[in-house]
Amino acid sequence: MIREFQYRGETFRVNAHGVAGHEEVFIMHLVDGEEEGEISIDRMTEENDTSAPIDAICVMLCDKLIIENSIAVADPNGAFAWVEMKTQRDVLPTRDDWAAH
Repeated sequence: MIREFQYRGETFRVNAHGVAGHEEVFIMHLVDGEEEGEISIDRMTEENDTSAPIDAICVMLCDKLIIENSIAVADPNGAFAWVEMKTQRDVLPTRDDWAAH
């Protein structure tokens, strides 16, 4: 999954792959469409709440990234919200998709 979201008035991109609760999750802070800071977690090997939804993991990582990079956020009280974005590239179907045909 690659999606953008807003949090605390800033734009971020998440790239997560793996099984829910056991993903590798990469967060990039976007400034004027360019990737600035980055932080990640491997939920299979690093301590975390494997029952937490991906948006909660995004918030946790963003809070760490904001502190580590001393980001002056645009809206300190801004809530998490997914950003609707146009498809940039299609991904090949999964094996399950192929089996259905």
